[in-house]
Amino acid sequence: MPDTNRTMNRPTNRTGSLEASAWALLLLQIVHGATPAGTHSEGHVGTVGGLALVLAAGVAVVGFRTGRTWARALSGWTGLIVAVGFLLYHAVPFTSPLTNPYLGHPAGAAAWISVTLAVAAGAWAAFEAFGRRLD
Repeated sequence: MPDTNRTMNRPTNRTGSLEASAWALLLLQIVHGATPAGTHSEGHVGTVGGLALVLAAGVAVVGFRTGRTWARALSGWTGLIVAVGFLLYHAVPFTSPLTNPYLGHPAGAAAWISVTLAVAAGAWAAFEAFGRRLD
């Protein structure tokens, strides 16, 4: 006789995609934070805000792993903030206490790649949470 608990609790493709996007968001934010950028305008906004967003993505992953309904919204909002926030923080052409632009600064390819992947992961998490119709 099949184990009904196992088959009933198996994630669907929908929840699997949601959780995968949350994992990507978490891991790619960590990669971005560990990638040296070579800029001199980094302030506390990026450090504190980045740590808060990594923590939020980690909590969303734990929420998905434990079947919490709030994980979807947390992952989606965190992804949206990462996608828009990283874009504004790194792609604006001017330096301020709230920005760390890569344009016109010696940010290397690794920094550009890591921020692009983090923005893409944020957009994916937001899309999975809010942009798709629920099954």
